[in-house]
Amino acid sequence: MKVGIQTIVDYNNYGNRLQNYAMQTILESYGFNVVTLKNNFINDKFQMKNKKEPVYLKILSLIKKRELIKKIKDKIDHKKKQNLFNTIDKKRSENFRLFTQNYIKETDIIFDVTNQDRLDELCDVDFFVIGSDQVWNYSFPRFSDFDFLLTTTKPKISYAASFGVSNVPNDLNVFYAKGLNSLLYISVREKSGKNIVERLSEKKADVVLDPTLLLDKKQWEALISKNKQYKEPFILTYFLNSPDAQTDKYIKNVAQKNNFRIKSLGSREDEEMWTIDPSEFVNLFSQAQAIFTDSFHACVFSIIFEKYFEIFERNTHYPSMNSRIDTLLSDLSLEDRWHEGNNGIYDIDYSTVAKKLSARRQESFRFLDTCLEEILSKGDLKL
Repeated sequence: MKVGIQTIVDYNNYGNRLQNYAMQTILESYGFNVVTLKNNFINDKFQMKNKKEPVYLKILSLIKKRELIKKIKDKIDHKKKQNLFNTIDKKRSENFRLFTQNYIKETDIIFDVTNQDRLDELCDVDFFVIGSDQVWNYSFPRFSDFDFLLTTTKPKISYAASFGVSNVPNDLNVFYAKGLNSLLYISVREKSGKNIVERLSEKKADVVLDPTLLLDKKQWEALISKNKQYKEPFILTYFLNSPDAQTDKYIKNVAQKNNFRIKSLGSREDEEMWTIDPSEFVNLFSQAQAIFTDSFHACVFSIIFEKYFEIFERNTHYPSMNSRIDTLLSDLSLEDRWHEGNNGIYDIDYSTVAKKLSARRQESFRFLDTCLEEILSKGDLKL
């Protein structure tokens, strides 16, 4: 029996590649053949259009402020730096693609806005799982009808699908309702997502763990068994948005007091760290002394490897995506992992966390068991 995974396919995002790998591994543990729907969507259907200021007005403004020459110099410097960044970005992308090639099975067809009806060509796929990741985030340029697989009549469920935001615009309510009502079962990654589903559709939604948390420490260690060992103790930082000066100073002080090096993921300024593949990402978390982050999946791997970690508010003006972090911390009684208000470094009681995580894993697997049993019974299908 074969199952198709519909998720974001992003060869530049650690969390995306690792949740895809985890979802495939979980479904294979049930005895299924698994394939991910390779897709490349750029869709402006739901995107806000921003009016740009005419170029001549920008130039006039710079002249008045006597900043035109500085702006030109900055442009030249930026161009030089961008050429360097393009080179290391290519190396990073190649490493992500190699990881995908080695660990994730994808369709030969690349789906986009022009060929969604080609789902019918996947005649050997018996049903679909949508998720995980922010597949239902309307603000992403890739968001489209394909995220609900509306062109297929085969059974569909969602596993840990995420909206990424706490609310969706009213003018998209009908679109979301149609997509959600087309699913046999729905599970989401955040409590806010459950509220959206049950407000907009006729469906109920379960809140389940991200797929990366369904694999235990030993399973992740198997993935990185051949990765390198680091000799010097280090702090690991992973910020999706550059931390502010106060955060940067705080982390450097912690490193200095404890005689730790700092390894910073997510910065092009460090080519070695910028170009590592998803397996080495996991390896770094397995060996770090402590983690400082604004990333959901950094929290996930800190918990899996039972590391000390602190979470910082993301340094951005965009809408907060903290609902997934809040749900995770609440589930495991780790709300004090937010940097604000904590009382400094101290041990985390991972014996308590492990019990709560085990219970949540059981609940999440029960959701999958229920879905799969019904799909098998309705379709007279067998493993």
